[in-house]
Amino acid sequence: MGYYGQRYYSRAAQRPAQKDPELVGRIEKAAARGVSSLTDWERNFMGSLLDSAKKYGRLTAKQHDVFQRIEKKTDPEVQAARKTWNEAWDESKREATVFAANYYKANPPYFGQVAERILNDSSFIPSEKLYGKMVLNKYVQRAMANAETGPLFEVGSMVTVRSSASVRGLAAGQRGKNAIVLEVQSGALSATKGARTYKVLPVGAALPIETEERYLKKKR
Repeated sequence: MGYYGQRYYSRAAQRPAQKDPELVGRIEKAAARGVSSLTDWERNFMGSLLDSAKKYGRLTAKQHDVFQRIEKKTDPEVQAARKTWNEAWDESKREATVFAANYYKANPPYFGQVAERILNDSSFIPSEKLYGKMVLNKYVQRAMANAETGPLFEVGSMVTVRSSASVRGLAAGQRGKNAIVLEVQSGALSATKGARTYKVLPVGAALPIETEERYLKKKR
């Protein structure tokens, strides 16, 4: 368990167990409402909670926190909003979500697990809240704009490596030299403008190098 996980566990363990005389009824009601919407893990967890509530009349603080999240998920208004969101799901949202998933895979560590699920399960529809966090943030939106802009230089065109000190990587040793574009990255997965990757062959060099669009300019 990591440091932050230990801190959370410690805080939860120190809080008093939540007592609720109507707890059994709440758990049964939430479980019944969530028959079709809860995951297998959530259904099993609710069964375990029900056993604990019947036996001890209470839950631990950590159990109660998880229960409240599941109970909210099964609320009729929340389920209705989810149904409306699912019905509005379309290919454009799916494409945006897949782009975001690829972005997070290329720029870890955020949303790693859900990104894998999006890429491996075409039937998965993230919640509206998760979609907002993953897709509509400024970083992914910038990356989308960069990808939609298209490359500045085509394969076969001549470019010049910029002479500025900001040039990094292998291109730094080729500042001011001309090169021919051999390959262009099809999609930009970076929020940084000009981060599209190119493979170029500097004039007079035996081997090509990889660099970024921002380090190149059109040969005059």
